[in-house]
Amino acid sequence: MTDETKEEKDHESGIDTKEDGDDNADFTPTTVVVMLGSMNFEPVTSVDILSLKIQNLEERSEVLEKASKDVKSNSLESLHILLKSSSVSTLFDESIFTTFFDAIIPGKEVVVHVLPESAALAEDMAVQAGDVDSIRMGIVMSGLLLQVEQEHEGCWILTATKPGGADETSDEEDAEEGITDTEKQEEEEFRKLIDKELDNCGSGEDRT
Repeated sequence: MTDETKEEKDHESGIDTKEDGDDNADFTPTTVVVMLGSMNFEPVTSVDILSLKIQNLEERSEVLEKASKDVKSNSLESLHILLKSSSVSTLFDESIFTTFFDAIIPGKEVVVHVLPESAALAEDMAVQAGDVDSIRMGIVMSGLLLQVEQEHEGCWILTATKPGGADETSDEEDAEEGITDTEKQEEEEFRKLIDKELDNCGSGEDRT
């Protein structure tokens, strides 16, 4: 199989890999982004981000299995999962957490962003705490520690951490000190991506 054919197959299966075959052998992502369902944006790919798209239930296991081979134990600084509220019951599964559990560095974050169906519904039908019960349960069952949940402009965001960090008993003040400029920039970029998704949903066709 040629490198070009392999890249095409990886793209079709929802895995965004690097273009150069030799570079891909040394690809060691520190961030994984998993998008579930129909999304109107593509995350910016960089040398340390592994982007996955899972659009239907049938491809979920295959995409996760392939992705698990691209990450190393204790190498991930963060795991982000993005999905619309309608995909919680159809595409979300605890296996997304367990696939990357060993790769996540102890104490680092897993963030789940649950988006409303469209920008038009963000205010009147914002995602509620009860809409994410299965995600909350998946976090607990996979061994992660749920730290905080918050509503943000119609979205519901759950933040968890992997046990075993240096100071699990530290308070929020200590945690704030540990946030690096890179992590702040990453969070800002994800906010922009979500805002873009909501704008596209509001101005374009709803493809759910």
